[in-house]
Amino acid sequence: MNWKKELRDQSLHLSIGFVLTLLFSMTVHVTIAAVIVFLGTWIREILQRISKGNPWYQCQSGCMLDLLFWAIGISTAIGVSYVFIQ
Repeated sequence: MNWKKELRDQSLHLSIGFVLTLLFSMTVHVTIAAVIVFLGTWIREILQRISKGNPWYQCQSGCMLDLLFWAIGISTAIGVSYVFIQ
């Protein structure tokens, strides 16, 4: 495992989850924004698995790590939204 690549990938997942959730929360409630972003994330991970020839339902360690960092970014955006915006 290349730690530099993994660090970059996971920090991007966290950052993009955070930014997208905040952007969507400007038009809809932050909870709905979080659900939209996470559904998009989940669909993206499924499409990545299918493109690699894996079954769509088989989320292994790399997939779980990606989803974890997306969820951390989304959760942080929810917290920021409630504390500073609403």
